[in-house]
Amino acid sequence: MACVLLLQGAVACSPEPGRNGGADAGSLGGASTVSGPASSVSSGGGANGSTTAAVTSGSVGAGGVGGASATGVSVSSGWSAISSSSSSTHASGAVGMIANSAATTGAVDEPRPTVTAEPGTVLVRVDPGVRYQAFEGWGTSLCWWANHVGGWSAEARDAVVEAVVDPVAGLGYNIFRYNIGGGENPAHEHMDQHREMPGFQNSDGSWAWESDANQRAILLSIAERGSDVIFEAFSNSPPYWMTVSGCASGSDNGANNLKPDAYGDFADYLTEVVLHYRDEYGIVFRTLEPLNEPYADWWRANGSQEGCHFDPSSQEALLLQVAAELADKGLTGTSLSAADENSMDDALMNLRSFDASTVALLGQLNVHSYAGTLRAELYELAASLGLRLWQSESGPLGQDISDDTEAALFMAGRIIEDLRELKPVAWLDWQSGDPSRSWASFTLNDAQQSYAPLKRFYMHAGFSRYIRPGATFVEVDHPDMVAAVSPGESALTLVIRNADPSTSKGFTFDLTALPTVAVSGELYRTSRTEDLELQPPVDIEAYRVVLDVPAYSVSTFVIPMP
Repeated sequence: MACVLLLQGAVACSPEPGRNGGADAGSLGGASTVSGPASSVSSGGGANGSTTAAVTSGSVGAGGVGGASATGVSVSSGWSAISSSSSSTHASGAVGMIANSAATTGAVDEPRPTVTAEPGTVLVRVDPGVRYQAFEGWGTSLCWWANHVGGWSAEARDAVVEAVVDPVAGLGYNIFRYNIGGGENPAHEHMDQHREMPGFQNSDGSWAWESDANQRAILLSIAERGSDVIFEAFSNSPPYWMTVSGCASGSDNGANNLKPDAYGDFADYLTEVVLHYRDEYGIVFRTLEPLNEPYADWWRANGSQEGCHFDPSSQEALLLQVAAELADKGLTGTSLSAADENSMDDALMNLRSFDASTVALLGQLNVHSYAGTLRAELYELAASLGLRLWQSESGPLGQDISDDTEAALFMAGRIIEDLRELKPVAWLDWQSGDPSRSWASFTLNDAQQSYAPLKRFYMHAGFSRYIRPGATFVEVDHPDMVAAVSPGESALTLVIRNADPSTSKGFTFDLTALPTVAVSGELYRTSRTEDLELQPPVDIEAYRVVLDVPAYSVSTFVIPMP
């Protein structure tokens, strides 16, 4: 299908043989004005005291959380609540459209009723007084899909960028990871299409700044669409001529592949690219990550993509070199991040092994949530070290996915589990467009230079359009749900997953802990037959809501707090 972004949350598509169609995304209806006391709850991710959320279509507002300062406050649920601040000053996207509603259920100081479960439902309590991470936003890595789409016409590639960044009709992503390619040996032809990323330095030491035109075109297109976008630069492999094997996909045996005498050269290479993008294009990468799944031993010569193993001591050696180069080149706007391990358990183990002087160089901890179970433990360590924590890459690795809806439901579960237990301040997908449908939010058609949204697009949008940068996650006592208050305290968003393929689930929501609520909320649903479709208004009576969540669906429930 060829798709065009429209206003008010719609995606218009024309059929394409062999592709699945998709209904338009639901748009938020208009709402009338209310009167009533403003929320008395103070937000760790508030919008500088603002109580009104404004829609800024096409703007991508990012929270600017610095090094996390965790208080380690203990709460009854067993999580540890944190308080951090955000520089986000607006709530772009759909949540801002419901700042007004027909009426309020009650005032902040009125007595609250006792909420009991409707027969046949599970009672779920939402408590915005128990707060967790202040959120920076959602994002994706560029590299492969940008290397692909960046070769299209400017109009066609910009349409895909809009689908990724627009907070009303698209995904509303505001964080992007730019891949500094190593560049493969020109005598090697073994990487998959679009995965061989061009490098910037030749083996004779000369620079080739014209390289990587496709990915750069997407990067610059994104940069034009908002001043609050967060960029990170990352590396999968050193240039082939710095490696032991002479190949950018790994060593012959999965061991360290950077030559022992090339650590300084590699650090110089990465920081020169960061310097060039700052001076030539005005792109300041907030962080530089020189490692990607470095502890993994599957990075082998003649593989399908770039990769390089570094044991923990070698990781530290490289981080020290890169930190020194950043300082020497005056790149004060860029700090180090590490180490993007494939497994959260490996990340925890390796970080614990780092010397304190190495940890002190880091501004951010990145981890992938493909494998491992020690989410809470990694969060606690990052918080104790004062490190901002990102879930920087995920996808259905190793999963047997049968169709688009199953891919969406699996990834919704991954997102919820990460947000609840790992508590990252940002959640990033790996590839928005990928030849494998289960890994992608949209398909890409080279012949027509067009894209078509998949179920994962609508599932992701159910999170990212309604939980915006600057929002704060709060307590909801059910493992298949997350809740967040908007930056301006004007709304609370619940995302609810029912992974049962055949049975609906009933829930009674206790909202008595909210400062105030409107008389109705807005509900959106993605299922086998629905693509983020707006449902009839949901009544809120006496701080109580009863919802029936259909089988195999992801629902987004937005509750105005006027």
